[in-house]
Amino acid sequence: MPPTTSRSPYDVALNQTVSSSRTKIIPYTHGLTGVNLKVNDITTQGLWFSVATLAVLVLIARLAQCLYRRFRLIVTIHLTKDQHQYWARDSSFWSKIKKNLLQAPLLHRRHNKETQLSSAISVGTLPSRLHSLLLGAFLISNIIYCVILDYHGQSKAALIAELRGRSGHLALINMLILILFAARNNPLIPILSVSFDTFNLFHRWIGRIIVLESLVHIVAWFVNNEHAIGYNGIKDVLMTDTFAQCGLAAAIALLVIIVQSPGAIRHAFYEVFLVTHQILAIVILGATATHVKLHNLPQKPIIYTIIGIWASERVMRILRTIYYNVSYKGVTKVRVEALKGGACRVTFAIRRPFVTAPGHHIYAYIPSISFWMSHPFSVAMVSNKEPVLEYTPGPSPCPSILSGVEKISRQAEAAPSYSISCIMAARTGMTRKLYNKARSSPEGVYTCRAFIEGPYGAADSLDSYGTVLLFAGGVGITNQISHMHHLIQGWAASTNATQKLILVWSVRSFDQLEWARPWLEQLSRLDRNGRDLEIITHVTQLRSVDESIRPQGMQIYPGRANVDRLVENQFEERIGAMTIGVCGPGALADDVRKAAREVMTRGKVDFWEEAFTW
Repeated sequence: MPPTTSRSPYDVALNQTVSSSRTKIIPYTHGLTGVNLKVNDITTQGLWFSVATLAVLVLIARLAQCLYRRFRLIVTIHLTKDQHQYWARDSSFWSKIKKNLLQAPLLHRRHNKETQLSSAISVGTLPSRLHSLLLGAFLISNIIYCVILDYHGQSKAALIAELRGRSGHLALINMLILILFAARNNPLIPILSVSFDTFNLFHRWIGRIIVLESLVHIVAWFVNNEHAIGYNGIKDVLMTDTFAQCGLAAAIALLVIIVQSPGAIRHAFYEVFLVTHQILAIVILGATATHVKLHNLPQKPIIYTIIGIWASERVMRILRTIYYNVSYKGVTKVRVEALKGGACRVTFAIRRPFVTAPGHHIYAYIPSISFWMSHPFSVAMVSNKEPVLEYTPGPSPCPSILSGVEKISRQAEAAPSYSISCIMAARTGMTRKLYNKARSSPEGVYTCRAFIEGPYGAADSLDSYGTVLLFAGGVGITNQISHMHHLIQGWAASTNATQKLILVWSVRSFDQLEWARPWLEQLSRLDRNGRDLEIITHVTQLRSVDESIRPQGMQIYPGRANVDRLVENQFEERIGAMTIGVCGPGALADDVRKAAREVMTRGKVDFWEEAFTW
């Protein structure tokens, strides 16, 4: 008996007695028949041109901003306080652009404060006005590219096939941008000086566009197949055809990602979300690569490039982690000190000098607490202490080594000290487990092996501003301490033009002041070289202040900070150009943004925020 060969549902339909209209549709159900490759290439070029044009414009703007700030620093670095007033003025046109576009929330006030459906459910943050315009333009361009079809010169089946090819092609092109924007080592972050938080915002919204295009791709495939082979034929295809199975697997993984991506789920189960997200990303890349390879589609170079970017970025992260954490003397150790108020002071003893800048952050891996998870934390303080060599003359000029011509002092016998300090607030998952472990350890201190990855970030230099006003909420103090440390060190070395530095820190309880008190007291004792330093703390759950326990160099006030009044008062007393920065809860960031925008049109005031909204 001769061996039987399996036939596809398309072959079966062609051999059956079916209407000629159905027979004509079958070629358009799969493959490249009906797909307009030439227009696909044009849409690719258009999409890349628009993204590249935006990147070039941002780069030019950043270079101009950098040059202007550098020029201002050179001119003002040796000026007295009274001589800074020329730089306190700003162009009325540019200040209005900043207020109404560059620094404006989408509507009235809300930007980083999460939108609540109820007291327990949030749906994430809103993009800013500028971000919304860019995302809207990107969405509209994708819609236009998707609907540029030949509506008159071909049959309905061919038109649907063209839509299927176009939507799938655009989804894959956008996936390349998606992967790049999600990378911690995204080269555009340092080049354009745009924060990872901004790229992550674009990553989330581009992901939603990809899901929509993938759905269009599937629906178009389904419509032609239903017309050609019916529902039973589609079922047979999905049961037997690897090409269709891989496409369906990628689509299902995309839908699962979009279901688990809302802020309410992402924040409530962050660690589960992150692991699931990474696994699903691997499934999508693998299934899409197989889907494209099986029919030798022209998108093969694109998917291979995407996989290459994804894999090489992981390799870079591994190499960076090994460099800072592993040496012949061992691996990084971490000292975790449980503090009152629900936080830990965490110090990583790393293996090599850590090169960072103010506002940078790291990712911390602590395998004994959470084997595979890493969490971002702002770097508060960095110490790179090298051993000191002292030479003691030997008793004779004999060149023998045994004569002890060179002796290493007690300081030199100790290993170099390279450390990074952060504050970790105990929330859920890894941070809560770490806090509980430290609190239950002897003397409230837990020591174990750990790994850090970084530094990451794209914070702008504050050196050229005469007045720097920093707001912090809770654990956001760590980001601001790094800026303060840099500026105060610059005062002693005369490397910045800042004449006035003000920190406003809001915490819930008096105990939480202990999180950063040692660092703030240390900074307040450093040489200021005649500059002004003011540290203001607001304790929201405090009714009165006991002056006997007030930390050195700090002003303490009960209740919430009046952000509008603080900004207005400091603006009136500013010296030269002023910058206002915030790192903390979304509500505080929105309040500071609103207050900063109110004074922008009256003088040279810039605003920035450091946020971790992912």
